[in-house]
Amino acid sequence: MHYEPEFIDELVALRRSLHQHPEVAFEEVVTAAAVESYLQRCNMDEIHTGIGQTGIVAVLHGNRPGKMIALRADMDALPMQEGRDQTEVEYCSHLAGRFHGCGHDGHTVMLLGAAKILAKHRHFSGTLVFIFQCAEENLLGAKAMLDDGLYTRFPFDEIYGLHNMPGRARGVIEVNQAATLTASDIFTLTLQGKGGHGAVPERCVDPIVMAARLIADYQTIISRSISPLQTATISFGSIQGGSSHNIIPDKVILSGTVRTYDPQVRIEVKQRMQQLLDSVTQGYGGKGEITYIAGCPSVINDDKLARELVTAFQQWRGIESCYLANSPVGPSEDFAFYLAHAPGVYGFLGIGEKPMCHHPHYDFDDSVIGQGIDWWINIAVTRLSYQR
Repeated sequence: MHYEPEFIDELVALRRSLHQHPEVAFEEVVTAAAVESYLQRCNMDEIHTGIGQTGIVAVLHGNRPGKMIALRADMDALPMQEGRDQTEVEYCSHLAGRFHGCGHDGHTVMLLGAAKILAKHRHFSGTLVFIFQCAEENLLGAKAMLDDGLYTRFPFDEIYGLHNMPGRARGVIEVNQAATLTASDIFTLTLQGKGGHGAVPERCVDPIVMAARLIADYQTIISRSISPLQTATISFGSIQGGSSHNIIPDKVILSGTVRTYDPQVRIEVKQRMQQLLDSVTQGYGGKGEITYIAGCPSVINDDKLARELVTAFQQWRGIESCYLANSPVGPSEDFAFYLAHAPGVYGFLGIGEKPMCHHPHYDFDDSVIGQGIDWWINIAVTRLSYQR
């Protein structure tokens, strides 16, 4: 679709203003006010604020009955310092330790732009629900909005999301057929031994040796307990224990993350971790305890919807504009919590060769705003018979 330069310029200016005033999870007060102000000028039927603390939902009804389709963008920034200053870009962050280093400022304006276009006439069946979500970066915002009645108040039949992706062709949308982003769980292992002098280890039960064994053995879960056709990752990020070179400690604590795509693999990894913990600690004469926190589930696209959207987008914008893939990525996304209520699709919009998300020199590419709007328009056309 052709967008007037003035319209894109308006969105670029808003995006850069949001970039200058980044707000982290559950603190998106200025951002939410800017979103609300823009939506009020877009002829929405309803605008609801303060959902899940700072989330916003806007509703647009078509001129005939149909499904309720939710379109979701995230609004929060990262608690990190931007690596640029005004000598590099005039719109750099004005707040120390706050930075839109993942492109949520771009996500927000693309959905706002789509809302403005889609509201120009009501020639579609059903209802569009625009979700501007708080607190995606800590994976708590979607659940907070759902716990605050989001789905009860707006019982969507399908839901869709979009994230920019550095390193992929600029302006091209990739949609995975199924597995898209990982589930992310956190574990802590407490290994209890019997401390003593390092010169007489036979009188001790060494939790450091137990820790070393478990770090190695846990990697065999991936290589020997999980099918080669499946994928999982166990990463240790912290190990704490001991106070001196010649003292065997009583206790060692390890922590890390587990990432999986398949829900059954997620269960199997946890079970195998417990089994190995029990066998290693008992074998060495010690004790072990695991604290396992199930975090964000995996994002699994609905294959039928994914294929339908990609086909429609290719017919509209050309065969090179969008493609189906089978290349899930490692991070997690709380978009997964919405998928427990309704099927949906989460896509990636390439922004070319730029620093990766969460890098101090990352910046959203304003040139793809139009393609992002097209993604949302395509969903309305395909799923609600919206007349462009």
